[in-house]
Amino acid sequence: MESYRAKIHIYFKFNQSINSDFLKEHRERAEKQLNSAYIALQGDIQSTPDFDTKVTTLIEDNGIILNVSGNNISKFRATLLSFLRLVDLSFSVIQIDNQND
Repeated sequence: MESYRAKIHIYFKFNQSINSDFLKEHRERAEKQLNSAYIALQGDIQSTPDFDTKVTTLIEDNGIILNVSGNNISKFRATLLSFLRLVDLSFSVIQIDNQND
């Protein structure tokens, strides 16, 4: 039986040319936003435990690492796309929130 795996890294990029005070404030805000996206992913994983695929997430430095694996290609792809859509939605909401600040 074949096994399918995906490891996706989701990172924030920081502009290194800005002054250090602004960078510190921006980094703290980005870390909160990253944590919000991570919590959304974790909530989805915990609320739907039977994916027939294994999904794990790690938060590391300025990013999230999403690991997806499974033996059924259809369920693997569906799970992968579902989580990618959730990540996209999370960051879209974060960007809307940033525009309102």
